[in-house]
Amino acid sequence: MHRTRVGSLVTSLLLLSCGARTGLFADSELESRPADAGGTSSAGRAGSGNIGGSGNIGGSGNGGASGHAPGGSGGVVISPPPVRTNCQLSGDDPRVAGIKPDEVAHLDGADFVIGEVTSYHWTVQMEDCDAVVQNAQIILQDVDSRVLTFQPSRPGFYHFTLQITGAAGERASCKLEVPVEGSGMRVELCWDTSTSADLDLYLHTPFNQEPWFAPSPRRRVEESLNGTTCNTSNGAAELRGLPRVDWGYADSALSACNTPPFQAFLGVGRCPNPRAADDNNQSIATGTTERMQLDNPADGQRFRVMVQNFDDHPARPHVFVYCGGQRSAALDAPATPADFRANSDVGYGLMWRAADITTKVDPSGKVSCQAQPVPNSLTIDDSRF
Repeated sequence: MHRTRVGSLVTSLLLLSCGARTGLFADSELESRPADAGGTSSAGRAGSGNIGGSGNIGGSGNGGASGHAPGGSGGVVISPPPVRTNCQLSGDDPRVAGIKPDEVAHLDGADFVIGEVTSYHWTVQMEDCDAVVQNAQIILQDVDSRVLTFQPSRPGFYHFTLQITGAAGERASCKLEVPVEGSGMRVELCWDTSTSADLDLYLHTPFNQEPWFAPSPRRRVEESLNGTTCNTSNGAAELRGLPRVDWGYADSALSACNTPPFQAFLGVGRCPNPRAADDNNQSIATGTTERMQLDNPADGQRFRVMVQNFDDHPARPHVFVYCGGQRSAALDAPATPADFRANSDVGYGLMWRAADITTKVDPSGKVSCQAQPVPNSLTIDDSRF
């Protein structure tokens, strides 16, 4: 949403490459090939090229053979055992435990391989908003090293492929479903034209079903915002003409905002709930994901999510909902209108009520939720709940 006051351009993180859970799954495949004919392997030897180090296979000096390869010159070519993968993950596997959104983590290839490795290569499947926006905030570094540096941008699972080459030239690979923890409820909006179109994300208070916009003579969105919704004018670190949204939730510790989407709150001196990341309006930010976070919803509350096309430019929006570190919903806009436009520059424009989110909080404070699409969800110039 473009406003008169403009904040500083958010610094987009550079894409450098490309929850409780009941189980994680990994696939592995192995392709082995022997050392070059007539050659010798430089790895996997004991002593002078013979197993056991006594000069003969088995270390006995005999064994029905003199310890020499037929036709050889006195040595036995010993190929190292082929590398094997160990990629099965389950429960709170310590190899992947404790990874959180927007925090730097490391994956060590040696944790998933048995044997001598000469090369590693990591890739990640771009999913959710990472796969939609131009300036995805996921970071990968050292993709050709044993230890990968990884900074995820959202909760949920990330799907990695680790490819390795063993000392004898054999290759193996495995797939890892790596969990990223999360707290409370997070809603994300992204769209294909996020460098040219201005869409806005709204979260409606669970305490009433009032219209999304208050009545105004010109029915203009920027003149009709109020505390009924959390939006990028009243929920971001920099307020734009409105009091900060307050639905009665306690603030989180300031450290909870020490992440790229919300780090501007460090200058505010508080980490409120709910809160919004910067507005992707081509001025404050461009090509990024819009996010809203509520760390401490109550049990049984229902929140409605809405997307509004502010400048009526073509777009295809997607909404993702995460609760307690699990992805609860992935929603695409209705097929019509195909360009997500009202084809009008008056009124409240095109509005998509993407989902109703019902929260569940267990005795330990763990949040989960159900997210359901809203029937008859798309309207033009109609601000009713």
